[in-house]
Amino acid sequence: MIKNSYLDIAQNDLEYLESVLKTGSRFYNQLAVQCQQVAEKYLKGYLDRLLTNEDVTDLLRKHNMKRIASRLNEQYPDLDLDTIGLAYLTDFYFDARYPGDDFSVVTEKEFEKCLSIMYDTINKLKTLKL
Repeated sequence: MIKNSYLDIAQNDLEYLESVLKTGSRFYNQLAVQCQQVAEKYLKGYLDRLLTNEDVTDLLRKHNMKRIASRLNEQYPDLDLDTIGLAYLTDFYFDARYPGDDFSVVTEKEFEKCLSIMYDTINKLKTLKL
């Protein structure tokens, strides 16, 4: 059963993504969006648990992973989250999901970059003690 927290939902989303990848899925738009979702929920989960003395409500309600990562990097300088990579990954939240001028078809190479950014983010966050 999934618990009602960012980190539990992030972990569930990650396990779902990894199970889909084992099937050989080539639906790169959906896979890139899933990478974005996993990274965002992990970031929000750590932000929510670590910055308890601050009002981070605004960061938790928006989809700006670069801002969340910047705030965590300020608090934990050795963390060194990739804000540029996370900004790249954030774009897929809208651009790979909705029609319009910015719609894009995600290539395998772009998806691999999304996957790398996601895992890099998770691995760095897990170095912090909750």
